[in-house]
Amino acid sequence: MKIQGSNLLWHSLPPEKGPKVRRIILITQREFASALAQKFQSVAPDLRIEFAWSLEEIVHAVDQQSKYTRIISFGSDIIVPADILNRLTSPAYNFHPGPPAYPGIFPSVFALYDRATQFGITLHEMAPRVDSGAIVAVDTFSIPKEWDRLQLDTATFNSLQDLLSRTAPQLAHIDEPLPTTSNTWTGALRTRKEFEDLCHLPENTSESEFARRYRAIGEGPEHVLTMTRFGRVFRLMNIRNSAVVRGGQPTSALKTP
Repeated sequence: MKIQGSNLLWHSLPPEKGPKVRRIILITQREFASALAQKFQSVAPDLRIEFAWSLEEIVHAVDQQSKYTRIISFGSDIIVPADILNRLTSPAYNFHPGPPAYPGIFPSVFALYDRATQFGITLHEMAPRVDSGAIVAVDTFSIPKEWDRLQLDTATFNSLQDLLSRTAPQLAHIDEPLPTTSNTWTGALRTRKEFEDLCHLPENTSESEFARRYRAIGEGPEHVLTMTRFGRVFRLMNIRNSAVVRGGQPTSALKTP
């Protein structure tokens, strides 16, 4: 298997005139890339794996070769536009870190705030509208009452890895769409504004509402409870010390085959 970065191989192929190499473009975080690529290497040694870290790199990759190409998103918030999806000859797929009841941003946050007792993950075809494509697989699990955001995100991440391992052989056959299920998206699409509103504590917040939001939001460089007093915004800094994580997931938790 050949693993390439965007500045290596893509620039050497003139648009649609390169060899008919079957490839997967992985949209993910840099620290996850190697382990994810190994999952495909174990089932399709001749498949070429390329990575895209930005929308610009995705566009460039598809400009170079749109046939024999499959886009897969895992742990990324990059939205692939409709014109790119329409140029592909095979469906693109997204591993969504939430069940069909929680499309959109930060599904674990809204599930915890709703006091949901069940959660899960969704593998689906990409579509022009975010988290609306045909569903390929749904895995579900229970949320213990004592879990906070970090614990739920960790369980979610592990579940996503397991699902990728199970579906890698099918995803590697880029000429064939994966069979879909009868599952449908049922929840409202959550937005960043809704998340930011949840992070900001109203002036009359009760102790129980604070605890509810704190469990759902957690603490981190990009997610923390705030409040406005005296014309200033205050950010919660708890005395609890914990490792800095990305999206609630310690990068060391990524499993290799």
